[in-house]
Amino acid sequence: MRIVKLIMTLAAAAMLLTGCDFFRSLVGKPTSKDLERMRQEAMEQERQQREQDSLNRVRALELEQARIAAENSLENAGKYHVILGSFKVEGNAEKMYATLEKNGYKPRVIEFNNGFEAVSVAAYDDYREAIKAMQDIMEYQFCPEDVWIYDVNQNMHVK
Repeated sequence: MRIVKLIMTLAAAAMLLTGCDFFRSLVGKPTSKDLERMRQEAMEQERQQREQDSLNRVRALELEQARIAAENSLENAGKYHVILGSFKVEGNAEKMYATLEKNGYKPRVIEFNNGFEAVSVAAYDDYREAIKAMQDIMEYQFCPEDVWIYDVNQNMHVK
């Protein structure tokens, strides 16, 4: 019985003198230092995530402002747009856009309410200037046959 008391006393003394970390490390559990390090890492990850979320919100706001500015500039660019193509299939408008950029133009993509995207090569305030530009661009090999003029006052595009 004395041996049992001695062992119990030694175990109690070991617990009091060494603390929980000693026993946690014996069984492979994280110690208080490990737990503090994990808490610090979690706090840093949360801070980084909040920072990234803030940046994403700012970028989304900038994109929305750019989209609104582009829509507003559609009306301010000119009343008549020379359209080289209207596309429903995703990616085709981008291909036409790239072709026009490669040939020195500054095209614009106009989104219509029906889901089509039209690629405008230029915009003019005067209808006769738009007709002349349309005839001039039709001379180029990259130009499709079905070129047309869109009047922004028709209000068919997405606002």
